[in-house]
Amino acid sequence: MHLTRNTQEKCVMARVMRKRKLHQRNFTLKEFKTWPAAEEAASRWVRGKLKLLPASESNARDRMTVRNHTGIVGVNKTKHFIRRSTGREYEYWRWTAHWPGCRNLGGVSWYVSKYGEDDAFVLAALTRRMESISREEIVGRLKAIKDTEEYGDILILKNQ
Repeated sequence: MHLTRNTQEKCVMARVMRKRKLHQRNFTLKEFKTWPAAEEAASRWVRGKLKLLPASESNARDRMTVRNHTGIVGVNKTKHFIRRSTGREYEYWRWTAHWPGCRNLGGVSWYVSKYGEDDAFVLAALTRRMESISREEIVGRLKAIKDTEEYGDILILKNQ
């Protein structure tokens, strides 16, 4: 639910987040005597609070956030470092696509050094749109839209 036992402070913390505002209350063992009693009181408080607050936005899947630095949710540019056994370090930029449920933990990356800045971005955007980890399928889609209006429309989002 929305409850946490804080053994160090000897209380049950009840929390509900709505519209980036945290609603929180602590239920101490000093007041409620036992953990089950404190948890029950906290649970009642949360249920009451949930009735008063607006419903949560259940689908955050395609919601833009302040962390988004491109015009496409789940697509970002990151720096990747490779350190060789000689101690020499190499820096590579890549565009990465992430989405909930992606089987690749780090998402799917497209290196700027291999594909170029624009194509790497478009590949990441297509990856996010298709939610596919099949590189052949995504590269095939890029080839199909290269030099088309769709390609240009995706590229415009890069600088937003």
